Amino acid sequence: MDKNHMQGLFADAKGVTSSLCGLMLALASATCVAQAQGTTAASPEAASPSLPVPAATAPVAATPSTSSATPATSAAPMSRERFDELEARAPITTRFPAGTIKSDEQAQKALDEAAEDRQAMDLRYILDQRACYPKFLVADCLEAARDRKRLAEKRIKQVEYEAKVFQRQATVDDRDRSLADQRAKDEQDAARRQQEQKDKEASSARKVEESNAKNREVQQRIDQNKDVPADYRVRQHEAEVRRQQAEEAARAPERAANAAQRQRRIQEAEEHRLEVERKKAENERERAERKKKQQQDSSTTAPAAK
Repeated sequence: MDKNHMQGLFADAKGVTSSLCGLMLALASATCVAQAQGTTAASPEAASPSLPVPAATAPVAATPSTSSATPATSAAPMSRERFDELEARAPITTRFPAGTIKSDEQAQKALDEAAEDRQAMDLRYILDQRACYPKFLVADCLEAARDRKRLAEKRIKQVEYEAKVFQRQATVDDRDRSLADQRAKDEQDAARRQQEQKDKEASSARKVEESNAKNREVQQRIDQNKDVPADYRVRQHEAEVRRQQAEEAARAPERAANAAQRQRRIQEAEEHRLEVERKKAENERERAERKKKQQQDSSTTAPAAK
């Protein structure tokens, strides 16, 4: 058996192996499609046709060791209409060119759309794989599908990277601003505390100086009065009292005269009041007499006229 014959046998075996692998993948894909269709048909809540969930987002079955952990959540199936909308729109690098993300809102929007595009990319890759299995050149078709996925994922990663870089930089800027504000506040507080300390020291020094001045004044008075007898202040007070009593005694006649004059004025005022009342009563009596006389005259004149 020559070398060329052996190489031919190996090539045939390799081709048979590739064909068998392709058939096995096609059978597995057909089984998955049948299970998915059966699940969709059995579910009464399915309102519209949906695409399969990518394996990366499928829920992970809980194991006995992780039964107490929080159950994993799976992404909701994407409808055909939504999938067509995502595939029909422009590539994400066209919607978010490099250097156009300038705000947190744009960054978050880019990340949200990148997540949608990634889900659509995974679904498209699954559909491309299923479309490749019935073909004869399965490996070439799968390689082309992987290349398309790789290119789409590269675009998505570019936008995600720029959005996350902007968010990280925004977070750093916010932290720097917060630190700068805190530093400025600390400096203001330090200056205020330093000024308060200076004011306290000045106030303490002023109080000490005032206390020393009072002590010096007291000591000066003590030094001035050290030769004065002990009862000097008592005698001085008694002399002041006697002087005030003498002044009061000297002013006693004047006060008595003032009191008599005040009493006389009160009496004169009372006499004037009585005189006014007497004159008022006399005037009232005269008016009454005149009125009575007029009435008598009118009564006497009336019969004479008849």
